[in-house]
Amino acid sequence: ATDSVCRDKQEEPKPLSLLYTNANGLRNKMDELKHYVLSSSVDIICVTETHFDKDILDAEIELEGYVWFRQDRNFNIRDENSNEVSERGGSIIYVKNTVHCCKIEEIDTVPDTTAVMISTNKGGVCIACIYRSQSLSDNQNEKIIKFIHDICPESNSYETLIVGDFNLPDVSWKHS
Repeated sequence: ATDSVCRDKQEEPKPLSLLYTNANGLRNKMDELKHYVLSSSVDIICVTETHFDKDILDAEIELEGYVWFRQDRNFNIRDENSNEVSERGGSIIYVKNTVHCCKIEEIDTVPDTTAVMISTNKGGVCIACIYRSQSLSDNQNEKIIKFIHDICPESNSYETLIVGDFNLPDVSWKHS
């Protein structure tokens, strides 16, 4: 009922705020992240190179007041047929629990990538957090490219925001 009252008054919604960082290992920086969250009002936090694995419990990476969606590295960079998982990599998205969101599940095969769909009263926003290692195989790179293509169709009915570390030092990112 409160939501409909606010919409009837046509109040402008508060803009969402987002923090992106490359942690190069988040586990030992959780206290720093928690302190930052307490002193700011960020709604969405995207982190690449978490270096998490299946042995790191959700309780170890919890942020009070947030839900999180993590993608630990689950593949071998050098040998895609190996069952041994390469270290490092990974990504996580924290979303304030007052923001309606859901994980985009069909990307679990995309290397070191997490994506969520955020619902706002202005429509949906897809947020993708990608870590692209320089050591990825052509096949792994193609999975990332296909994922980006799939979430950015010309006819989509939502906005898309892609953040991350793409490790492309030879690309000129300046608009010309």
